[in-house]
Amino acid sequence: MATNTPSLAETIKSGVQTGLGFGLSIALVHLAAGIGLLVALGQPPLTGMAIQSFFMELVLVLPFAVLLAPLRRLPRGEWLMPLALVVCWIGLERWVAVDPSKLQMWIGPTLGSLAVFAIGRQLWKRGAGLALGVAGGLFVVLLLVPIIRYSLAVDEGAPVTQGEAKEGAPDVLFIVMDTVRSMSTSAYGYERPTTPNLDQLVAEGVIFEDAYAPATWSLPAHAALFTGTFPSRNNAHAETRFLSEGGGTLPTLAEHLALSGYETYAFSANPHISDAFGLTRGFMHNDKAWQSGTSARGFSFIYRIIDAIGLSQVQDKGGAQVVDNIDNWMKRRDDDRPAFVFVNFLEAHFPFHQMPDEFLYAYQQRDISELREIGQVSFGVQFGRQLTDEELSDIRQPIVDMYDGGVLYTDYLVGQVVDLWREKGLLDNTIVVVLGDHGEVVGEHGAFGHVTPMVEEDLRVPLVMRYPAKIPAGSRVSQGVSTVGTFSSITDMLGIADSPITQVKSLIPGINKVEVGKPLLAERFEEELMAARFAPGTANGTGPLVNPRGRYRAFRDGDYKLIQHSTDGTFLYNLATDPGELDDIAPTQPDKVADMTRRLERELNRLELPALNAEVSMDPAAGMDKETCESLLALGYVESCDEYE
Repeated sequence: MATNTPSLAETIKSGVQTGLGFGLSIALVHLAAGIGLLVALGQPPLTGMAIQSFFMELVLVLPFAVLLAPLRRLPRGEWLMPLALVVCWIGLERWVAVDPSKLQMWIGPTLGSLAVFAIGRQLWKRGAGLALGVAGGLFVVLLLVPIIRYSLAVDEGAPVTQGEAKEGAPDVLFIVMDTVRSMSTSAYGYERPTTPNLDQLVAEGVIFEDAYAPATWSLPAHAALFTGTFPSRNNAHAETRFLSEGGGTLPTLAEHLALSGYETYAFSANPHISDAFGLTRGFMHNDKAWQSGTSARGFSFIYRIIDAIGLSQVQDKGGAQVVDNIDNWMKRRDDDRPAFVFVNFLEAHFPFHQMPDEFLYAYQQRDISELREIGQVSFGVQFGRQLTDEELSDIRQPIVDMYDGGVLYTDYLVGQVVDLWREKGLLDNTIVVVLGDHGEVVGEHGAFGHVTPMVEEDLRVPLVMRYPAKIPAGSRVSQGVSTVGTFSSITDMLGIADSPITQVKSLIPGINKVEVGKPLLAERFEEELMAARFAPGTANGTGPLVNPRGRYRAFRDGDYKLIQHSTDGTFLYNLATDPGELDDIAPTQPDKVADMTRRLERELNRLELPALNAEVSMDPAAGMDKETCESLLALGYVESCDEYE
């Protein structure tokens, strides 16, 4: 008797077609979500990573399609199979969810894909070409959105004005150990030997034993380093997400050194160090190592899956590529001009397990699957996941071990770069600055990560300088200094005019016990998208210093730290007796609060910084006087000071 039952081959074929249709749907939904996040956060387009993730998700759906193809033989099989795929994908999303408690984060995309699949089926019935054309069109449009936004927002062709260099002018090598806190470096007394290369630089130069970052994450911290100004002055922070041109009134270190005859280079795998955020203004050459997308893998569903099943071939977050790029440049370098070389290494940053085994297993021997899962949990805490005390206790030491391995790897890369100058005999005529842009919280205060916490773990960073012509080997500066003074320290050592805009002057006189580096001030503006991920009443950890909402301003003077929050009020800590910031003494010491508040207000008035709750002004020239303008005019940054007559 004849039968209408399709053969196994026909069943598998139709199942694969259904699977690819579902795969297109979920891949488009994930692509749209990722593109939306890139645009909302102002990130540069990671086109290569987006294309790769899209097609990897299509490949991932194929084995599920083959296994579930027999469902096509059942009544309503044309819908049973996609529904089964939805269940499978929800399971996968739950498996690698950043925060499993937020159902919409790991159920929403898959349910959305079901709606897209239904629309696609209707289009398919009208013609396969139509359905595939619409899908392809959406794919292209989604890829173009961040590219168009980037091209409209960024002028990559902006010329850099270059002057003549002094004869014999030294190179400037400025290295940021991204996300490295001082208390986890052996250079600052940590029991683990995490920074042997930094230790050597300390022996050959100067260590600032109490260096304070002006911000808690990359964009505002680097903007402060590059302009010598605090976040509320340069307005490159979470509420603006861009360091504006400012009509020349806010010159960057790269622009300033270019005027002094320097070739200016940026090498970084951190996408924040890009034109998309205005941080590469003044750099003539930018390697854009961040385009590989290796540092952003934790935000992508498909890469979390790839990592979870052990198929990842990524060894780090781009640091090795950065070193290779610098090495290749050094080999073909024209030595006619001195070079300002900025380097950012992101290797201590999340995802903590993403580093070579030599460093991952430097301080622990746990299985990679366990480490990956533990890292994912800590990552979720930064986006609203709440842990029990037992869960916190279980993951804290593994996170510390992985973080320390990341610090060790960062230090290794720093050593490789410094050795390129040492091996060419250029090191002694090179100003070397190595510092952390901000720190990291690894379980203290029940918190993880950075951005939100306004605690010492996130603000105390390493700062080491080496330049034999101006810095005696083995020098130490014990007083607290702001890393905002790095800009002026470099111009001081070079013997060139400083930018009149800098708010913290040279730290170099501190070697001779002169008071420098004040004020110790840090600011955090609200990261709206991150704050929105936290349910009302929850935070990244416990205590008053980890609120993801509102603005913070921290001010240190002596042993005391004053914290102002835009809605929660004022807090005070004695760091000498309470280094962990566990006891807010503001309620019991109102006189000290008043004294510290007066001191802070004097500094704010001196620097012409706005009140904490002031509306953000996008006019970089606000508050500039005639004298400052004339100094900028003399340096060639502005064309006229007529408005100050």
